[in-house]
Amino acid sequence: MPDTTNHPTSRLAPLLALLLLLAWALPAAAADVWVNTSSGVYHCPGGQYYGATKRGHFMSEREAAQHGYRAAYGRTCSPGEAAAGRQQVIQQLTPLARSAAPAAATRVWINTGSHVYHCPGTRYYGATKQGRYASEAEAVASGNRPAYGARCN
Repeated sequence: MPDTTNHPTSRLAPLLALLLLLAWALPAAAADVWVNTSSGVYHCPGGQYYGATKRGHFMSEREAAQHGYRAAYGRTCSPGEAAAGRQQVIQQLTPLARSAAPAAATRVWINTGSHVYHCPGTRYYGATKQGRYASEAEAVASGNRPAYGARCN
């Protein structure tokens, strides 16, 4: 049998295996959660649907909460990150509501079945079977997300 210990390909094989492993793990390290853009739900690493839905992308959990996505099964990956993202959006919206006249404050329609809120003048504003009106800050604080990812303000 020929001696392959000094053959260049025998030294590259472990290196290539390591690079492939790193390339596979890189998306998970760069972004914490998988956001299913169809359902508006994000999945934690190790979950059944993490990186496995037809439509979606990776992002940090804080970013997911800021964009109005909600945790799968109501369980956040790291509660502090999701809460901080939601709180940042609420703080951005609250000064707008305080500075505007009470009558001019943006009232949204929350579809209580899908947890999606709709802005005035849009197709489903006040038109879903189940829902309620609230301020946009209240809608975000209670865990709802904006329709089509677009906030009203």
